Amino acid sequence: MPSTPDPFVPRPTETSLPEAPEPPVTAAPGRPVTAPPEPDATGHALRLVARREHELLALSELSQELTISLDLYGVADLVLFNLMGQLGTARAALWLISEHGRSAPVLLRSHGMDRRTAAALGSVCGGWLLERFTREPRIVPAGEMTDEPARAAALLARRESIELFAPILTRGEVLGFLAIGPRLGAGSYGPVELQGLQTSLGMVGVALHNTKLYNRLLENNRQLRLANENLMELDRLKSEFLSNVNHELRTPLTVVIASLQIVIETEKPAPESAEFLNAALGEAQNLKGALEKLLDFSELRRNGIELHLESADVIEPLRRYYEERLPGVTQGLRELAFLAEPDLPPVRFDRQRLLQIVDALVDNAVKFTPEGSRIGIEVSRAERGGRSWARITVKDDGPGIAPDHMSTLFESFSQVDGSATRRVGGMGLGLAMAKQLAERMDGTLTAASRAGAGSAFSLDLPLA
Repeated sequence: MPSTPDPFVPRPTETSLPEAPEPPVTAAPGRPVTAPPEPDATGHALRLVARREHELLALSELSQELTISLDLYGVADLVLFNLMGQLGTARAALWLISEHGRSAPVLLRSHGMDRRTAAALGSVCGGWLLERFTREPRIVPAGEMTDEPARAAALLARRESIELFAPILTRGEVLGFLAIGPRLGAGSYGPVELQGLQTSLGMVGVALHNTKLYNRLLENNRQLRLANENLMELDRLKSEFLSNVNHELRTPLTVVIASLQIVIETEKPAPESAEFLNAALGEAQNLKGALEKLLDFSELRRNGIELHLESADVIEPLRRYYEERLPGVTQGLRELAFLAEPDLPPVRFDRQRLLQIVDALVDNAVKFTPEGSRIGIEVSRAERGGRSWARITVKDDGPGIAPDHMSTLFESFSQVDGSATRRVGGMGLGLAMAKQLAERMDGTLTAASRAGAGSAFSLDLPLA
């Protein structure tokens, strides 16, 4: 058979050598003569093969990159960039459903559109889409959102140039969904693109499900370890409490015993009265003996807080702490970021107590910020009071702290909002202990906040 001319190769010009005439088409004995395919049909076939090859390469890259990650936000970035390149669009966003009964899906990442607008799009479209995906788990063109409950969502999707909404599924469960914008100069979405998107989202669903399970396991292990450390700390506090209570009770009890002895020995009471007085004296002495035993026990168990100060790099332990906290924080659909200034000089600190302070600040941010918030740990150099300090700041974009609550922020057994305390739990000791530990390391712990504009807690430690 003669070769088919390639439609992508330019034809020879007037000055080119003339082409040799093609040989006549012949047929093998017993077979019909088949004409060569038309150039347009060949070009279409080649373009289809190229699109399939591009799709397979994108799927291969996605499967290699979708390993178990500690950061759901990083996975969201990876998925969106891959799909945007695969589909040829410059606009996409990804939402996940909260595991804690939150009604609106939580926006993880958006590209090509404003984050606030994307969050609003998820809030408006989320309810209708989740109901639709649960009933019919397939890609939904924005043009299909025509019934009454979805009209507002359709208007917003049209305004933001969203063409497709696609579910992220695993084992029949809807984990979240994506919004996809128009293709750039490549026409509409055809069966090839939709099939590639469906296949990609199947892998994404499995990866997100595995990541959530893995992060939950790591967070449970971390909480178990912290629970064990808290039990040890509670045991120390119990001993300290018993010691203080014993000292407070022994003084009045000594007075009671001495008074009873004086009355019995000097007043010579009647036999009936003496019997009651002797019984009271005996019980008082028994109580004193029990208190002395408790005091001996608490003194035996009480070690106090000892600091082991060292001059070392402060970034390395903080980075390891960030990697340890990342799964649990992102599992709760809050972004956790770490930023460190390079070439920071050595800092004088106690490693264990430093991490205890930062952990209290991060816990505080997690407790009092809603899902979808961003929490950052930043390490930088600061100048204050004519000295150089290492400044470790934990900041969030949550609701902030009212000015009238700032004065009691670091008091023991105090929280800024009684209702929040009942909702998130806690005794109000974390920030108070963090401030005391900071001062024991010759540092300071301060807070800055505005209602509705987030909070920032800064720990300053002296440079070595």
